[in-house]
Amino acid sequence: MYSEHDHEWKHPHSSPERVVYREVMLPDNAPREYADSQTLWNAVDAAEKRKDAQTARRMLIVLPKELTYEQNLALIRDYCQQEFVNKGMICDLYYHDEGDGNPHVHLLLTLRAMDEHGEWLPKTRTEYVLDERGNRVKGKNGKWKTRNISTVDWNDHKYAEIWRHDWEVMQNAALEAAGRPERIDMRSLKRQGVEDRLPQRHLGPAAAAMERKGTVTEMGEKNREILSINRLLGSLKRAAKKLGDKIAELMAAIHHQEVLENPQTHSLTDVILSYRAMREAGRETWGKYARDKAGIRDLQDMSKMIILMKETGITTVEDLSIRLSNTRVQLELMQGDVRSNNQVIRDIDDFFAAIEDYRELAPLQDQLNKIHFKGRREAFLAEHADELKRLRKATYLREKLSKKQGISLPLDKASAKKLKAQRQELTEQNESLRPKLGQIREELDQLSKLRYWTRKAIPEALPERNDFSEQQEVRENRRELEQAMDAAIDAVTRETDEQHPARDVSSQKLKYDQERL
Repeated sequence: MYSEHDHEWKHPHSSPERVVYREVMLPDNAPREYADSQTLWNAVDAAEKRKDAQTARRMLIVLPKELTYEQNLALIRDYCQQEFVNKGMICDLYYHDEGDGNPHVHLLLTLRAMDEHGEWLPKTRTEYVLDERGNRVKGKNGKWKTRNISTVDWNDHKYAEIWRHDWEVMQNAALEAAGRPERIDMRSLKRQGVEDRLPQRHLGPAAAAMERKGTVTEMGEKNREILSINRLLGSLKRAAKKLGDKIAELMAAIHHQEVLENPQTHSLTDVILSYRAMREAGRETWGKYARDKAGIRDLQDMSKMIILMKETGITTVEDLSIRLSNTRVQLELMQGDVRSNNQVIRDIDDFFAAIEDYRELAPLQDQLNKIHFKGRREAFLAEHADELKRLRKATYLREKLSKKQGISLPLDKASAKKLKAQRQELTEQNESLRPKLGQIREELDQLSKLRYWTRKAIPEALPERNDFSEQQEVRENRRELEQAMDAAIDAVTRETDEQHPARDVSSQKLKYDQERL
């Protein structure tokens, strides 16, 4: 569209070929000619008097890829009508879908309200500042103090939460109506109380495009590292949960046996001996050879069970539950340490990157400050728009992270050395996870062996089944658990091996020139 203010053609959202649908949604009191984007935004520009006025609010909304184009279009139109248009905003909607599984819309929203005749209203009104008695207050210059009050509340921070929540509700309603099982939760993992996985970092369009082409990016490597840890923690959690379920099943089965009064405190040795007697009673009609052979097999199995109980220190069914609970606590503590360490490492990396960008781009701001002619200044801004945007971002991160780290700017050599040492220490702490995970694997292996031999020695403690089915289930449970644990330890071993070169590269990136700092 053609901008009468800037006297040039503009495309609000990249190339027009990417737009599969566009619409200007108008409230009832808006002029119908504003349904044309060019007419609308030229009118918006004409209504503004300040050269630095904000003319629109931009929003990017990702659509659920599980829905069809028609379903998504109906969903986003209903959302815009309810949240924006009904409140008096004009919504310029651009629907993008390149078939890459990332349907989304770009919205441009007006910031001025309109009267019943379709005329733009002021954004703010001026009122006198009053004291506690309701009297006007004079300033140092002798004039009455005034302040600007927004005529609408569309810029209130509360709407950030309201719009996100309403979008979550409408998406889930649309997914349910379409018969889809997926559900959306706009809260962060921390607000959801999810502690069994770490959050990933947003790639952004440039890095995502490079990754799709097979180019490895630094952000992609960090996400792959997080995914590897999440897979490891998930597999260990599942193995622990499966083992806990089996232990609960064993306790419930023992509870129904007349010979046991309290399954939680009863000795596993007594359980084995009690059911050995029951097995022998069931073989009274067998021949002597068969009875002797079966008795020897039972004694061999029970001997292995007792030796294992002695090695692990587990003597009751309650001990099994306590041991499993301790394993879960270890997993949660380890996950918390990893999450905390990774957050600090990311902050340190971002801080050094912001310092480098600031050092590189600060001279551009100095050049801009020395240009006073409007034409040359605007030309300079247009030529270096991307660099100046990076500079603003670097300045913000530099200030924010320095306060977070408790470090004064400019960064001196001692502070830089301290940050690098802290990063190295945290990296080494994460490296120490490897032996800890080995200990957890050994713990789970001991618990699985104990349960395996308990079931093998006292199969009658569980609901009645034929011997073949019972033995088949025992073998299957054992195999599944061993596969889960082997997969977990293999994952952490592979992850650690793959991360060595990545850590070397990261270390090289942090070798900043001390003189430049």
